[in-house]
Amino acid sequence: MDREKSVSAGNAVAKALRVLQAVARPELPHRLKDIAECAGVSKASTHRILATLTEEGYVVADGDGRYGVGFQLRALAAQVFSDDSVGIDAVLRALQQRLGQAVHLAVLSGDHATYTHKVDPGHAYRIATEVGTPLPLHASAAGKVLLAHLPEAETENLLDRAGLPARTPHTLTDPDGLRVELDLVRKRGYATEYEEADEAVCSLAAPVLDPEGYPMGAVSVSSLVFLVTREQLPGFAPAVCQAAQEVSRRL
Repeated sequence: MDREKSVSAGNAVAKALRVLQAVARPELPHRLKDIAECAGVSKASTHRILATLTEEGYVVADGDGRYGVGFQLRALAAQVFSDDSVGIDAVLRALQQRLGQAVHLAVLSGDHATYTHKVDPGHAYRIATEVGTPLPLHASAAGKVLLAHLPEAETENLLDRAGLPARTPHTLTDPDGLRVELDLVRKRGYATEYEEADEAVCSLAAPVLDPEGYPMGAVSVSSLVFLVTREQLPGFAPAVCQAAQEVSRRL
């Protein structure tokens, strides 16, 4: 009986993986019938699998009976690609040497962003962050730049789940105010925060985009507010945007 259960579970996992592979084919999005045929799974089973994958964020439904890749699957792909096999560390080190501040690469992970890389500055002051550190999407520069470039429905879904808790007295907690700021981020190509996630810390981030314009991650530079004024912070934007574009090309 245990062996039968194991075989049944294995078949279920295999079906789910085939459905996920069918959803991820080019020329997105796909209809249920096409996904089922490509995966070799019945329409009824495909529908159940898609419902679960959609609930978990690995698939997104467009409301017109079609399905595409969700943010969780894209985030997983970004984490896989964020190792140094494509020379990302070299890009980040060059950016750190150019600006003299802490540099990070972050990816979307669940309801927050997560640092996958960090290059410390050469001076005596250190930003208290580590690889694996979670970041609030609404209060960090990396999080804001990810939110700004996600499809609107995904952004609203993330904000509904995570909320806008105050991290410091400077955190933007008004939904309408955040939407205005995200629109500005999209227009200028980078995001900033000044003591919004942590007091005494400021940061600026630019998006790492896939060929379809979906945010795979964010390159950010962080500093302490007694080293970089609010007026000086935007001066990092050209170098950070250039580095983010280089990472995008390498992915």
